[in-house]
Amino acid sequence: MASVAVLALLLGASACGSDDDKADPKPTKTTASPTPTTSTQPKGADGVTVEIQNWDAHADDPAVLAWKQATEAFSASSNNRKVMPGMRTAYSKPIFRKYVRNLQTYVWKNDWHVTPRIPAKVQRSRISGSKATLVTCLWAPAYALRKENGSLVAKTANKWSRENVELKSVDGRWVITKDTFKGYCSGGVPA
Repeated sequence: MASVAVLALLLGASACGSDDDKADPKPTKTTASPTPTTSTQPKGADGVTVEIQNWDAHADDPAVLAWKQATEAFSASSNNRKVMPGMRTAYSKPIFRKYVRNLQTYVWKNDWHVTPRIPAKVQRSRISGSKATLVTCLWAPAYALRKENGSLVAKTANKWSRENVELKSVDGRWVITKDTFKGYCSGGVPA
């Protein structure tokens, strides 16, 4: 985006010349237009960060931020072998119970973990009143469970896993009420 703005300034400046030989009697001072600022993507609170590749388009979306924090809390709970505080408020009670059971039964028992950096993309976000739906994409090799030695627990495709998420606003915060993975998103290896 910045290169487009610089290119536009350069093209605009080159189009300002004239054919007459008269020098401009008073040079004019120009100031650059302020560039829009984007909020910096927050790091995960407990050692795992979901890095949303298209953050600029979703930085002010409360449902996306809630999903990001929930995914970080769940992933950090995997790595830290305990339920992190952010996970308790991020999910509806049935989802929370299911995820804790899975952590205890599989992840913690086998000392599995995920990488501390998980690239992601938001494909779609829709908020309608107190409900929101998201379609997100997580880079599968980063989100996949790993053994203590770093090797993958199961064979994992070098693809973006598609996640469908439903959220509901409860007491002023977004809570995940449904979360399913199905299929893949398009795109190559993350930056």
